Amino acid sequence: MDPTTFRTCTVADMEGAPNLAELFAEYAQESALEDLGEPIVQVETYRQMEAAGVLHMIGAFQGPHLVGFLVLIVSVVPHFGRLIASTESLFISKPARRGGAGMRLLQLAEEVATECGAVGLFVSAPVGSRLEGVMGGKKAYRNTNSLFFRSLT
Repeated sequence: MDPTTFRTCTVADMEGAPNLAELFAEYAQESALEDLGEPIVQVETYRQMEAAGVLHMIGAFQGPHLVGFLVLIVSVVPHFGRLIASTESLFISKPARRGGAGMRLLQLAEEVATECGAVGLFVSAPVGSRLEGVMGGKKAYRNTNSLFFRSLT
């Protein structure tokens, strides 16, 4: 097995991964919200956001295979007029989770957010998830908000 490498990448880089469909299927099985139905990745929206400079992707690769990703959105929060970064997606396939892969993605996200001029980073984690437990134990991060969802359909 190739060692895991981490790097910023583009939407095109992600699309070029030979195992993308399998990784997205694993992500959907673990992270999907029943009320939203089957995930339908909006690649064109990602491309548009990337072109506008608000979307930044970080990938975890083993050779050519994508084994994890973090999608970072960096934009001004209108109410405060401050540039804030937040995770849109963060996922590591189960076999690649050993050795702090998720934390390495977060570290790179912090670096990218800082380079963009963001004053902070919001990380979203599903209730009861492993990520929620990990983030709760990180002294650098604090729980500031709870996120609620109600289906309107």
